[in-house]
Amino acid sequence: MALIPDPRKRRGVRHSLVSILTLAAAAVAAGAQSFTAIGEWAADAPQRVLARLGTRFDPRRDRHLAPDEATLRRVLRAIDGDDLDAAISNWITATTPPEHTATAIAVDGKSLRGTFARTGGAGVHLLSALTHHNGTVLAQQQVTTGTSEITWMQPLLDQIDLTGTVVTADALHTTRGLAAYLAGRGAHYVFTVKANQHRLHTRLTTMPWPQATHHTGTGIGHGRLEQRTIEILPAPDDLAFPHTATVFQLTRYRTNRVTGIRHTHTGYGITSLPAHTGPAEIAAFLRGHWCIENRLHWVRDTTYREDASRVRTGTAPRAMATLRNLAISALRTTGHTNIAQGLRHTARDATRPLTLYGITP
Repeated sequence: MALIPDPRKRRGVRHSLVSILTLAAAAVAAGAQSFTAIGEWAADAPQRVLARLGTRFDPRRDRHLAPDEATLRRVLRAIDGDDLDAAISNWITATTPPEHTATAIAVDGKSLRGTFARTGGAGVHLLSALTHHNGTVLAQQQVTTGTSEITWMQPLLDQIDLTGTVVTADALHTTRGLAAYLAGRGAHYVFTVKANQHRLHTRLTTMPWPQATHHTGTGIGHGRLEQRTIEILPAPDDLAFPHTATVFQLTRYRTNRVTGIRHTHTGYGITSLPAHTGPAEIAAFLRGHWCIENRLHWVRDTTYREDASRVRTGTAPRAMATLRNLAISALRTTGHTNIAQGLRHTARDATRPLTLYGITP
């Protein structure tokens, strides 16, 4: 964080940028959901914690002084979001154990609902990349007003070492440009295909699926019994989609365990994974893609109440989302599978957020 430019004018600065950002990160790791909560955590923090966080020491009072809520708010709404995200992403990557190196990465976007005015208008939309296996956030990018996720996909992935990884994304990102980009970066893709790619989707629906190799899996959750059957075939020569080796059809049968009502949904997709890749492995990547919804977006919404946040001005909404990503990733890296439980654990002792981030109390 020491490399992040300070947006404030030098005159009148009493608290260093590093101490403000580190303190805010510690408070969010203790469960703080707002600027008010961060300010309250800082006000209650013991002297030894404030000292380790690098807060200003007042020799006249012989004590470390924490920045107040107004200072925290001003700094976080003026900070450069790209610089903050880059610093956090670099820290997460540097502190991730080698055995947790990403092999599959899910990419998806999320809108911060509280930033959208009741009368309409643009809000904040963030695009994130998350590892399948342990749910750590590798990068985040804001989708600026007037553009789409497609525009920011490559700048997001530019921040990550993709060599040997598999990137999963929804149908919006099933584009030839992205497929060629991933191949150039030494990565594979698993994409779903919908009607937005009309010709590609139509071609997949006419494939000889009765001749396909298949795999069936079952699961129970949310009061439903689900059976998933994936069928794969070699990509036809006339598919005209870069680097595609295999095409697949995924059929889901969902049965409500109470009412007995059954629903069937069939979808299609493509992948550049080698032709010897089996249907079970491709199905695992498809299932793994949902981790970004279940292990990041849902956690930020339910545990941190992100969509209920009224933080709207400047880069503050993005900065708070970045600090939540940091806390979630750090907790997962240290073995916490339940983030709400992990936040309660860190909240019980003011030194625990420091330990979480590798700062000796």
